[in-house]
Amino acid sequence: MSQSKTIENKLDVAAFAGNNLPVQNPSADSVQISDAAKAKMFQKTSDFVDVTGEHGMYKLGLMALGESTLQGLEVSNEAVIAAGKAFQDGFKGMVERSDSSLAGSSLALNKHQILINTQDVPEWFTREYENTLAVQTNKQMKDAFEKGELSYASKPSSSKNQALASYARVAKNI
Repeated sequence: MSQSKTIENKLDVAAFAGNNLPVQNPSADSVQISDAAKAKMFQKTSDFVDVTGEHGMYKLGLMALGESTLQGLEVSNEAVIAAGKAFQDGFKGMVERSDSSLAGSSLALNKHQILINTQDVPEWFTREYENTLAVQTNKQMKDAFEKGELSYASKPSSSKNQALASYARVAKNI
């Protein structure tokens, strides 16, 4: 199998891979970005990255996937956009479930599943995912990822809450 599928074959791949992402109109999520623009987006920068606008979801997806995920694997535009959507949906859910603050909370993306759902991947990538799940120590995250969830949000532990409350008390007295 090739490492990336065309949009026309995306529905067949979705059925084969157990796609959890709804694909209503495959061409609606396509973003045409020149190779020069892609290269510029992949460059390391310390500048603020604006994720609004025409290519915002693509930029967000690149940030969500991270550089290490992209090494050794050709990632399709659809996969990058799906990663951006998964990050956005996961973060939105985390905000909706949080109390007054996100301090101490974390969001993890199921990057392997996002890529598996949106494109053909080599066998080594699937094995890597299985190995990653096998050694996952966070039971709730492991269960969520095994069910095909694309993100997992954790709330801060009670010890983190106590530390944050102590910090807030000190900060108010300064």
